Amino acid sequence: MADVQSLKRAFDILRAVALHSEGASLAEVARQVALPKSTVSRMLSTLEGIGAVERVTQPEGFRIGPEMITLTAQVAYPRSLSALVRPYLQELAQLSGETISLSIPDGDRALTIDQIDSWRELRLRNWVGKRLPLYCTSDGKLYLAQWNEAAITAYLARPLERYAPNTITDPEQLRQELAQIRAQGYAWNNRERDADLVSIAAPVHDENQQIVAAICLFGPFFRFPPADQRQELMRLVVDTASRISKRIQTLALRPQATQNQSSTLHDSAIRL
Repeated sequence: MADVQSLKRAFDILRAVALHSEGASLAEVARQVALPKSTVSRMLSTLEGIGAVERVTQPEGFRIGPEMITLTAQVAYPRSLSALVRPYLQELAQLSGETISLSIPDGDRALTIDQIDSWRELRLRNWVGKRLPLYCTSDGKLYLAQWNEAAITAYLARPLERYAPNTITDPEQLRQELAQIRAQGYAWNNRERDADLVSIAAPVHDENQQIVAAICLFGPFFRFPPADQRQELMRLVVDTASRISKRIQTLALRPQATQNQSSTLHDSAIRL
């Protein structure tokens, strides 16, 4: 029974650490799991020893470690991406008070794979599992903007359905917006897919600087975005996507660095 209790406490601590993408302090973790600091400190040291968490200095504390990331990386994509990104989405939802979604490109659609609901009383529908058109969604326009000219031309030659009064169906107008999106690095959707919703999306890049996902902040048009917070909300979304990108790139390059280090040690041994 003691072993079961210890295992449960370890998972509770991991969950608490995962809520803080940049690092959770000992005090924060102890408060969230309602355990003495001394107990949490011992368990964090054990978890650090096996790579389940890692120590950070800015801010001082702990975050999910490489062994947990390696373990989740073996889970079928995109579930592993959702696990990595979710703490960032939760933080953005808390700061903004609105709904946050994560999507990935899926052919000529954007597939929503995770969503954090607003803590406000009025909430929006859940879009997880939905494949939405590229030309009339903020995340979709990010994906479309990175296509080459021939692919964009072929896409815009199709009939573009008008989902709402603001849906852009004119190919030339869409081209102009896609060029603007490429220049500014984010995309707005002003009641184009749904007449009641406004959203902003920012891209997540992998180690090759390819857009592999997008985070989207959206809310009902009558309150989102507040005129005096538009720039701040835009900054929050772009900054969050940038932090996720850096995390993904660091994790992707870590195995390569380890392999290079092993090769160097191997070569040194041969020379000796």
